[in-house]
Amino acid sequence: MSRIKGRKITYTPKQTTEYEKLIRASYTAVSKIFFERDTPLEISITALFSIPKSVSKKLKNSMLKGNILPTKKPDSDNIIKIILDALNGVCYHDDAQICRIYFEKKYAEIPATTITIKEINL
Repeated sequence: MSRIKGRKITYTPKQTTEYEKLIRASYTAVSKIFFERDTPLEISITALFSIPKSVSKKLKNSMLKGNILPTKKPDSDNIIKIILDALNGVCYHDDAQICRIYFEKKYAEIPATTITIKEINL
């Protein structure tokens, strides 16, 4: 948020907007499910980070086994927020419907983000 002549202006960086578009396009390519307004939902997000090229084979194997986890940016809360915001109106009415979140950051040969959303049956 910025202030220009005393007015608050909200600005979303282009990189964020482009990533949100990618998330929406990826979701609509694999699913047409839209959860109704009052449906409580659970989301599971796994962010897979690439392994730096400079690490040894031993360290690489340890990363792939999950013995070493990525503690680098982006922060977990930022990843969760961009995904939840991107799926508003595409997968569910509003991200207020998300009642459970499971999140994990790991290393992998191929970087990716996997998302699973399901209805919570009480």
